[in-house]
Amino acid sequence: MITAAVAELEQSLRQLLPPLPEIKRVWVGFSGGLDSTVLLWLASRIIPVEQIQALYINHNLQKQADKWHQHCDAICQSIGVSFSAISVSPKSSSENDARDARYQAFESQLTKGDLLLLGHHQDDQAETVLMRLFRGASVVGLAGMPQQRSLGEGRLLRPLLNVPRSTLEKIAQDAGLAWVEDPSNAQSQYLRNWVRNELGELLSQRWPGWSSRLAQSAANFEKAADLHRELALIDAQGELTNPLPLSPAVRARPNRLENLIYYWLREQGTQVSSRRQLEDLQAIACAQGSAVGRWTLGEASVHLYREQLWYEATPIATQQTVRLRLEPGCSRLSSGVLEAELADFGLPFGAEVELRGRQPGDRLNLGLGHQSVKKFMNDKKLPPWLRDSWPLIVLEGEIISIVGVWSSAEALQPGGLQLKWLR
Repeated sequence: MITAAVAELEQSLRQLLPPLPEIKRVWVGFSGGLDSTVLLWLASRIIPVEQIQALYINHNLQKQADKWHQHCDAICQSIGVSFSAISVSPKSSSENDARDARYQAFESQLTKGDLLLLGHHQDDQAETVLMRLFRGASVVGLAGMPQQRSLGEGRLLRPLLNVPRSTLEKIAQDAGLAWVEDPSNAQSQYLRNWVRNELGELLSQRWPGWSSRLAQSAANFEKAADLHRELALIDAQGELTNPLPLSPAVRARPNRLENLIYYWLREQGTQVSSRRQLEDLQAIACAQGSAVGRWTLGEASVHLYREQLWYEATPIATQQTVRLRLEPGCSRLSSGVLEAELADFGLPFGAEVELRGRQPGDRLNLGLGHQSVKKFMNDKKLPPWLRDSWPLIVLEGEIISIVGVWSSAEALQPGGLQLKWLR
């Protein structure tokens, strides 16, 4: 018999799912626990089972992992969905390292058109918000886990995020579903378990139903975060580009500038590691005049130069010397990618040239005289940290091009090539 709760969840899941013709495959993160078991069962009721792929992640942290693997395989056989498992090796047994390893495994499996369903529920969301609250999180952090987001080439969806665990327990019992209990859930040395088992119990004595209200607060914070991002887009004049121009009006308003920097970094796929780091970025960027600066964010760097913020995901390599033939197409360099395409007027097609970085004493023939490459790059306002990696084209011992910036008029010819350097 289908209960009202099951019918309501099935309807909710149908509404959240993209149109099935657009979904190539639906993955379900399946640990064998209560939430993922109910999720897999629900998914199999409304999605063709041939489109579903259950995925078990073995963290190699529990002795029972092999038994759970077998349990999950048996459940999938009984439902009629495909099952696979991945073994991972987290850096440590910490919650964060286990989570990172798990999501890397999920991402490795997703291809374009794939959807991953995870079984996080309302209680998980409330615990997440509570932990982030005590860590001093921003409105983005206090918005908790997003219901959906991109993950690798696919999408991640948490369809049970507004459903309390008690409802999932009732559904599982009514449907006769069997699930496993991870004994580590009772070990309060893990922060989330302590919040759930000890702090949560205390809060329930004073505020019954606190988890549902905190989950609602997360939804309110999500709306606030959306507004903050809209404001950042306004201050970025519609697009969080790299490099990011900083207008005088925004630089004169520290809070707006800090908000802009925060969302710009998120757009680049990173974020500051501490509140102090964000404040330092904002303070220098607020400075009037020709302020410059550089900050390290893991392997990435942020540069302030000529009232623009530049983000470099990885260290810039010095361009090595290579010999190549100028022809249409792309060539990977040590400092980036050289792109060449046919143009009405450009560098000689088929010329055998040397491509290298700048060297002491390099000079350009500008027609009316010579100038050092160093001074030319400075006059052209090329960012200082990119100058040693910027590729030069040398033909018969003479520099005929600084790729994408300048080419010798004497070297250009009809039906030649236009060059770009892509970092």
